[in-house]
Amino acid sequence: MAKLRIIVADDNPLILQNLVLLLAAEFDVVATAADGKSALDLIRRFQPDLAVLDLHIPRMDGIEITRELAQHAPRPAVVICAIESDLEIVKAAQGAGATGYVSKTRLRKDLILAVKSAAQGKSFVSPAPR
Repeated sequence: MAKLRIIVADDNPLILQNLVLLLAAEFDVVATAADGKSALDLIRRFQPDLAVLDLHIPRMDGIEITRELAQHAPRPAVVICAIESDLEIVKAAQGAGATGYVSKTRLRKDLILAVKSAAQGKSFVSPAPR
């Protein structure tokens, strides 16, 4: 079975590197981007199975990218990563079409599970911090 093809976008170079390291063990990371416009261009060019997007990325945030992708086919599954775990933001991401929402404080615990869930069309949201 072929590995899932993923594009990753985050404007923080250390977080981007961490995301790629976590994902590359099980998936094919085909491209990375440091801003939303570049991410959208790469998604259109490479047509990945899934996109892992930072919520607050310059030049088009993760929710805007997800909304734009929802209007075109084929559309990759989307997992949003963010510091916030506010229910309203999670609902906005899901309303835009994101399948997964991972708290950046739980990347090691939740990212792979969120990606696998999204690839199967199943929703995943990191548990709220206590």
